[in-house]
Amino acid sequence: MHLIIFDIDGTLTQTTHVDDRCFARAFVDELGLTAINCDWSQYPTVCDSGITQHIFREYLQREPTSDEVSRLQRRFVELLEEAYRSEPQDFSAVPGAAEALPQLRQEPNCRVAIATGGWQLSACLKLEKAQIDITGLPAAFADHGITREVIIAAALAMARGIYRQPQFSHVTYVGDGVWDIRTARQLGIRFIGVAQGEKATALRAEGATAIIQDFTDFVRFREVLEELRYG
Repeated sequence: MHLIIFDIDGTLTQTTHVDDRCFARAFVDELGLTAINCDWSQYPTVCDSGITQHIFREYLQREPTSDEVSRLQRRFVELLEEAYRSEPQDFSAVPGAAEALPQLRQEPNCRVAIATGGWQLSACLKLEKAQIDITGLPAAFADHGITREVIIAAALAMARGIYRQPQFSHVTYVGDGVWDIRTARQLGIRFIGVAQGEKATALRAEGATAIIQDFTDFVRFREVLEELRYG
């Protein structure tokens, strides 16, 4: 049985830029931090919880309280809602993604899960606006840990339970960032990049060999999955 785990921002939804903008603005509104580094690749771990912890340590020399994290999450979601009302096009699905998931779920030898560096509240909002349905899928978020390794491991554990599959013959992570392929390599699982242009170049430089632009050609996506299984 092949388990395919999907990232969200930049992979299933075209929300990377609006997500970055609203995430940084939440720190301005709630904490008055106006000069945080928004190049997430420079952070030791790239997920909302890990980035938040790093920002608190760097700028405030302490750990965030649970109340502060909750306030940041609420404000972040409010900002995303405001952004959607003014610019709904920023919340579109990656072409073919909304159709690819249900097709993949019908494959007899495939199982699907979600593992994202975003918090659950914001991630589910973006999926809803992009009209991508993950109902019933095992899904792990930044709420489950402060590293992507922990988050993907949580999704894998959920998948084993939900699908009653003690072990999967193959596990593939589908993502769009260099941190995604680094995490897959760290965990010893396969990787498919969803990218084009400079992002695709960066993934190739990191060692990615399987890259698709989007999911419009589902047959090709399935072929890439099979190539990884037997390559």
